[in-house]
Amino acid sequence: MTKFLIVASMLFASAVFAQVEIPHVHENGDVIDADEINKNLDIVAKAVPPRDCSTNQIIKWNGSAWVCSSLERVTRVFDPVLSRNGGTVNCPTGKTVTGGGCQFGEVYDCAYTVSRPNDLSGWYCGADGGICEVSEAFAICQ
Repeated sequence: MTKFLIVASMLFASAVFAQVEIPHVHENGDVIDADEINKNLDIVAKAVPPRDCSTNQIIKWNGSAWVCSSLERVTRVFDPVLSRNGGTVNCPTGKTVTGGGCQFGEVYDCAYTVSRPNDLSGWYCGADGGICEVSEAFAICQ
């Protein structure tokens, strides 16, 4: 999974890098000023995703730069009597759902079970028909 994320971020960084404007362009034989080179390197460094994220972090764009971001798992345990048809677990305010899942308790002759995002705010788990029990829903939020 880590290799996939590294390759994906490199490909995305290539697309972003193509949009970066380098202010000082030099040709062979030019005398190069250190301040100009340093400014060029600073601009390139800001366009490249960080490489120091920990194992449980992802790389995300915060609107002005690439940063390491931690995922948050939110879990909701359902009352088996009150929630036979399921429900939603929501991400905290300001966070977006990036994944999730469901745990089903008793499942006999169910017409269907559902595990999907609920907009971008949370994760929905549902079931209907027969004896269908949603016991837990979790959302991975960032």
